[in-house]
Amino acid sequence: MSTIDWSIGSYERTATELDPASAEVVELAGITAGERVLDIACGTGNAALKAAARGGIVVGVDLAERLVLVAQQRAQAAGLDVKFVPADAQQLPLDDGTVDVALSVFGLIFAPDQQRTAAEMVRVLRPGGRAIVTGWVRAGALADVGAATARARAAAAPQQDTDVPPAGRTVVDWGDRDTVAELFAPHPVTLEFADSSLPFRAASPDAWVREQAEHHPLWLGTRELLGDERFVTLERELIDILHAANEDPQGLLMTSRYLITTITRDETT
Repeated sequence: MSTIDWSIGSYERTATELDPASAEVVELAGITAGERVLDIACGTGNAALKAAARGGIVVGVDLAERLVLVAQQRAQAAGLDVKFVPADAQQLPLDDGTVDVALSVFGLIFAPDQQRTAAEMVRVLRPGGRAIVTGWVRAGALADVGAATARARAAAAPQQDTDVPPAGRTVVDWGDRDTVAELFAPHPVTLEFADSSLPFRAASPDAWVREQAEHHPLWLGTRELLGDERFVTLERELIDILHAANEDPQGLLMTSRYLITTITRDETT
């Protein structure tokens, strides 16, 4: 699904920051005991574990085998029965119509073929089943950082980097209502949208960039792709972006908006 190796680094640190969004999504899903739940691109299992705690029969899938192992370990430590499987969101290992609730918290946004991913999610949902997906809104500091990184990656490997979608589209497309509506137009579903946001804090813009460069798989992969000299240039650009958008002069605060999409499959299909 991705040229980034999400098993490298320590994505767990980022997953902890994103956990409030998982709580919001699981609450919105209204999962009840016995419902069959699929967490797509589950990472370290934030949403999957919360769904299991509500009594869901949960499967989590992710391409990154190390993150799948971390999720399994978290489930065992919490005494929760969750099945985690290394798998691609573009080719889900489930039969048609076998899922009551599908979740993806900032996961599907990295799929290079989003049409195929959307079709797969609809395929596994039962008639009347629902899916909830989050995606960053394409505005603000985090979006600008992502766009700058995508441009640098595309310039370094224009024919190889499938994490940079064509025609300048970035990973925040799942945060745009019109794009999501177009994506699901061929499918027998109803869409509902809600807006939310997450705060990200650090000691300073410089410190945040350094922290990401030290542990985040995307940034570690970007350094390898660009080489040290070009990566340092990118870091300077990102620090400038964060200084300009910083909401806290005593440190770093950036409030990043995201879109929550609820996709309900028609009962008659």
